[in-house]
Amino acid sequence: MQCSELTGDFAMVRRAGLDVAVCLSFTLFSAAQSATAPQDPVALRDGFYYAGSQGWQKLEPISMSGGGLKHAGKMFVPGLTPQMVWTFRGSEAPAQLENKRPTFCIKELPAIANIAGHTGRDLVIVRFDKKKDHRELQTTNGGNVLTFKTGLSKDRTPDITTKAVADGIFMVTLNEDLKPGEYMLTFSAQGYSGYDFGIK
Repeated sequence: MQCSELTGDFAMVRRAGLDVAVCLSFTLFSAAQSATAPQDPVALRDGFYYAGSQGWQKLEPISMSGGGLKHAGKMFVPGLTPQMVWTFRGSEAPAQLENKRPTFCIKELPAIANIAGHTGRDLVIVRFDKKKDHRELQTTNGGNVLTFKTGLSKDRTPDITTKAVADGIFMVTLNEDLKPGEYMLTFSAQGYSGYDFGIK
């Protein structure tokens, strides 16, 4: 009989001729391993998760609370264009991560995963501009009518790798370190909603 076959009955441990301290250490080690190892993504409920020290931790959803034109005065300067900016409540996300290259897991219903705009190729991470009591996301770029375009700029979207591990389940890893700041993981190319997190 081995320690792994016992369930905490130390009288049985003694009868089996095993050392109680050794078996106790084995039990504690096994419990710690199971607590810190990420769960099987297939067993997760639908949602967006990051890999933490205690396994997969769920991210909270967030949607824009407002928005509008920024630098609207440029409309009156020939050739210059204002920018469209979404605003999000709070200066920080509830989830603050120390890992500069966190791993994310997205699980959704397989039927949704086949809808345009909800595939692994549509996932992006975007960086917010942090303000005193809110966060902002500029969704247009270009300073004049010739360079102006809608969408998230490349300097706001770090390079990621997305891998489908099952129907409706995607793993997202970073190809570069994230700078300290506030971010959002989203399917939306316009960045109006997603799941936010911060990097310390």
